[in-house]
Amino acid sequence: MLKPIKKLDAFISHLNRLMHTRESHDALILFLAYAAHFLATALETPIPERLKSWVFECSKILLRIVPPRLLSLLSTSKYSPAIRSLSANKTLVAERFRALSDILDDWQIITRLWGLLATWTDAKEFLTSFTSENESEEKKSKPRRYLVQKAIRATYITGLFGYYGLENLAWLTRRGVFKWTDKTESKLMVWSLKAWGVYVMSEMAQLLYDRSESKRTGEEQDEETRAEWRRKFVQVLLYGPLTVHWIREGGLFPETIASFLAAYTEFITVRGLWKETAEI
Repeated sequence: MLKPIKKLDAFISHLNRLMHTRESHDALILFLAYAAHFLATALETPIPERLKSWVFECSKILLRIVPPRLLSLLSTSKYSPAIRSLSANKTLVAERFRALSDILDDWQIITRLWGLLATWTDAKEFLTSFTSENESEEKKSKPRRYLVQKAIRATYITGLFGYYGLENLAWLTRRGVFKWTDKTESKLMVWSLKAWGVYVMSEMAQLLYDRSESKRTGEEQDEETRAEWRRKFVQVLLYGPLTVHWIREGGLFPETIASFLAAYTEFITVRGLWKETAEI
């Protein structure tokens, strides 16, 4: 009995360490919101007849080529009651996941409202840096690097300000705090996503610039640093088409695929944070 309790305690302690900062907390809530949205969308989406036919044909082929002993191990008969129950209550389960997704969506929007405070601090530090003596020295010694870094940072801050501010205005309108029309709310949300796109581009620009600088200077990086760069690059790369999907009317992908990509993108972040907060 003690072993399961110890495992549960270790998991909860690890989760508590992961959620210690606002950024980690936001990442976890966002991942759970996207995951719940994906499950709800997948359950609500009917399986195409062509896919059903393909699965049926594959199962017939497997019955002929798989050894009987292995077939008995792969048999789903023991899970049939649970599978039938899930199929019968698929709509009900989808509704529950949809409700959970809506709650988590509101939660992470509210927490992002406070992200404006951190962005304000970043903007203040960015503006005051122009009067710094160290900045002046860098501007003289490395003018190209100075201008590129400042341009990327300005784009980053502008994108986050627009995203956080416009998204929360749209959400407060939806909740009745502002008596604006549904059309205005929709426009605010679209513009917030466009601002998010600006932020994503600034992140990609920073990653590519950092890589080019390390190659130019011949700076040696350890495996952990390279792995972190690859993780961020994949995440930003996935967010590019996802942002276009969210902005474009009708989207780029089926909603099931888009919600899966969004959940996987945030899973990359949470997995990295989980490793970082593991006890040594």
